Amino acid sequence: MNNKNIVSIGGVIETAEGYNLHIKGYDAEQNREFNDLFSYDGFLVRGRHIDPRQDPLSADCRLEIKRKILEVVHEKDAQQ
Repeated sequence: MNNKNIVSIGGVIETAEGYNLHIKGYDAEQNREFNDLFSYDGFLVRGRHIDPRQDPLSADCRLEIKRKILEVVHEKDAQQ
């Protein structure tokens, strides 16, 4: 499909615990697409594709997901 990771954040919901985010994309290293919900509590990003005990994406793709989440959260915080 592609030779670089693609990470798209489709929706962000702010909750009392932090943020819930719908993220989909493509992991170039593993040559697979993903589509899942992630959460961010201000410290940790959680989700099935981040957890190495479940269904982890490649390290580069996980870092890209975390980077995108932090971008979106900081942008939302700056608007408030």
